Amino acid sequence: MLNRKRVFLVGKFMDSSRSRLLLDYITSSDIYSFTYDDTRFFKINNKNIINKIFLLIFSIINKISSFLKFLISDIIFILPMGNIDSFRLKIANKMGKRIISEFYISKYDTHVYDKKRVKENTKKAFKLKRFDQNIVDYSTDLIFLNNSEKNYYLSVIDRLDTKTNTYTIPLATEFKQKAFLNYVNSEKEKLILCWWGSYIPLHGLDKIIQSAKYLKELNLNFKFYIFGRSDSRAVKHQKKIDDLFLNDVIEIDNTKSFSDKSLDKFLIENCDISFGIFGNSEKAKVVMPNKIVEALSLYIPVISQKTEALDEYFIDNKNIFFCESNPKSLANKIVEVSKDKIKLKNVSENGFKLYEERFSKEAYIKDLKKVLENKGRD
Repeated sequence: MLNRKRVFLVGKFMDSSRSRLLLDYITSSDIYSFTYDDTRFFKINNKNIINKIFLLIFSIINKISSFLKFLISDIIFILPMGNIDSFRLKIANKMGKRIISEFYISKYDTHVYDKKRVKENTKKAFKLKRFDQNIVDYSTDLIFLNNSEKNYYLSVIDRLDTKTNTYTIPLATEFKQKAFLNYVNSEKEKLILCWWGSYIPLHGLDKIIQSAKYLKELNLNFKFYIFGRSDSRAVKHQKKIDDLFLNDVIEIDNTKSFSDKSLDKFLIENCDISFGIFGNSEKAKVVMPNKIVEALSLYIPVISQKTEALDEYFIDNKNIFFCESNPKSLANKIVEVSKDKIKLKNVSENGFKLYEERFSKEAYIKDLKKVLENKGRD
């Protein structure tokens, strides 16, 4: 036990399959031991004053204990979207610890340019940018999802000249189950199209909805399902569906998720083609969204606009279908591929092969070991 390297994990596991893959590896390893501070454990939501006092006392004790564990750890591993204050970053850096950061997204880019919730050149924007810069400046090792996103994020936060070790480990998810692909296998005549994710402009969902109007005009026998996470943020999309008279071919469902397996079940039993990314922003032309890797793990073929990150791994008409980022081009591509079931099946199978090679749990752990053992860099 004394020979094991102590790893202090910073961040949350609940919303990240990537973090859970890391946890699976570390817990089964005889090289590492780890500690993780779940701040929700001491969350004070009880109205009883005595319980509140006890929880507050134990919360303070836990913070002290957590900081001591932080100090004796050999490796500080910042999980995707993990939060760490600059004080602890600087302390770890001064003590010569390895600080490995999963630079999954830029907080500055997400809030200022993507979600547009923070105005550029404001105090809050500066604070977000400073957080990203601190992660880059004080980490010993940075993990990016691909070279395109690495260059994009480092450029956005003015750190292209960083001397920190950088690695690329692609998106990863566990294998779920092979989808039935009823239309592709001629079991059903109706083509089922699916999109899932968060309702942010990055994904270009409005274009996908608009494409359904053209599909309807072309008399394609199809149904389009949208799986989101928020009823309130789905309102504007439902309005667009209403305005275009598409309620007979489009259905929004915000009740299903991968966490309870309900979304897996629906996609496996029904989905024939899934959608990737169609946003207009600079970021949308660079990144690789999770939904594409999730689709590959289910054998489901994907149609998407081409991005720099996708271009690093995918080949059009071999393991993905690319099209221009506008509703008419998307509609035409759907009609085109729907007429060639053999090609759909081939793209599905080649997509899964690519998933096994680059985006599977096994591929992730193989790359992660190299980082933890510090063998080579990009």
